Parts: sequence; C-alpha cells; structure tokens
Amino acid sequence: MQLNLTQLLALIKEMPAYRQLVDRLKETNDSTRVVVLDAAKPYLIAALYHSLRLPMLVVTAQPENSKQLYEQLLTWCASTPIKLLPEPDVLPYQRIASDTSTELERIQVLSALAGIEPTADAPLVVTSAPALMQKTTQYRDFTAACHTIKLGMDVEPFKLLSQWQAIGYRRENIVEVPGTISHRGGIIDIYPPTSDFPARLELFGNTIDSIRLFDSASQRSLKAVSTVAVSPATELLTPLLSNRLELDKVLNSIDLSGCSPEVSSSSSKN
Repeated sequence: MQLNLTQLLALIKEMPAYRQLVDRLKETNDSTRVVVLDAAKPYLIAALYHSLRLPMLVVTAQPENSKQLYEQLLTWCASTPIKLLPEPDVLPYQRIASDTSTELERIQVLSALAGIEPTADAPLVVTSAPALMQKTTQYRDFTAACHTIKLGMDVEPFKLLSQWQAIGYRRENIVEVPGTISHRGGIIDIYPPTSDFPARLELFGNTIDSIRLFDSASQRSLKAVSTVAVSPATELLTPLLSNRLELDKVLNSIDLSGCSPEVSSSSSKN
C-alpha cells in the first residue's frame, strides 16, 4: 500500500526518536546529528520541514545527488516551494559565457533565501557542496539592490534604466526572457527573475501611471497591479563607485605583477 504525505507524517510523528529530534531542534541551536538510511532521507526531510515550518537548506556531496534528492522531494512535497540551487557552469572570472538559465535559477534561490521572493511558505532549498562553495554576493548587497516600483511613483526613466542595468538587467528591444528590460517612449518593460510575468510601466511625464503584467510571448496585457518587486538579475553584484576618479584609484591599486603579460595587457585595456 502506497502512503501519501499526510499518512506518512502521521506514522513518523508517532516514533519516539522523531519526536525527540524535533524537540531538540526546536529547543537548541547546537548541532544535532542523526544517522538515516539513504532511502529514508526524502521522507525525513519532508517530515521535518512540515513539522518545523522553517527555511531549510539541504546540502549533498555531489551535484548528481542533489538533483536526485530534489526530484524525490517533489513527490512528497508537491505544494512546497522546493528549489534547487545548481552549481555554476563556469568558474568566477572565467572568460566563458555562463548559461543564462543556470544563473537565473541561482538568483531565484538566493531571492527566496533572502526573503525577497514573495511566498507564503518558508523555502526548502536543495544544493550540493560544489554549488554552495561558489562565492556570491553578500546578503546586504543583494538585499540593498532589491526595491519595489509602485503606482504613482515619480521616477527618472533613464536613471531607472541605468540602475537596473547596474544590477544585471540586459537592455533589449522586446522583453521576452527574465533579466531583460526595454524602453519605448513613455513605456518601460522589465522582467524580474523572481516574477512569473514581465511588467509594463506606463509613464505620464515622470509619474508611473499604470503597471500591467503581460505575456512575454504575445506581448498582451494580462492584469493591472499596483506594485512590482525588482530583484537583481545577476548574483555577482559589484559595489557602485561614486565617480571615475574613485574607479581609477581602485583599478590602479590592483597588483598585476604576478600575472602573465597577456593577462596584464588585457586588464590594462579594460
């Protein structure tokens, strides 16, 4: 007989060892270790998540294991906002274009962990050690780049577009994929990575007169909204420098003596 999640939780909660584990996790901040069979891990994680209702980060040794565990948890937590944090397909500062979908997945997970992505439940994130070891933006910088655009707000269109480009948005003629923006007269489109649909801002002068979500394929409006949450479109945010002199000072302070002539020459040109 196959059990559903409710029946399974009821059985697990009757186990003294499980109740003891939950009580210990609620009462102490100290590390708690348990030995669990691999086959039972998805059930235990699902049960703990539903019992504690806290943000949960599950780390596996290898990326293949994290993907397998993620798929297993989807079966037991169908209504839970489970997310998979993938490992980057390129190393930091490697001169190879990264996969856009992978970067967007990581941004969505970071937004959920930071409490930016709107959701009724605490996030359950599955990742691997290689994915977790990759350096990313500090929490304070990531959250500082997030903001909300509201109906009736006064904005400077070109300044707003520059602000969005500084946090990773690409300017396109038509907004079709997350992480892109466009500007046509008094209309500004933006597709935040954490949103299911792009948003169209219609300006009357410098005042936002309307905000509508629209279908990226047909470009047709779906519904009017009063706000749109904007999160970064890249996880490698850099502090915004106030002026050119400060930028030159930072660049000139970098020691390139240990680099090869090719790298030194390329860096000086950039």
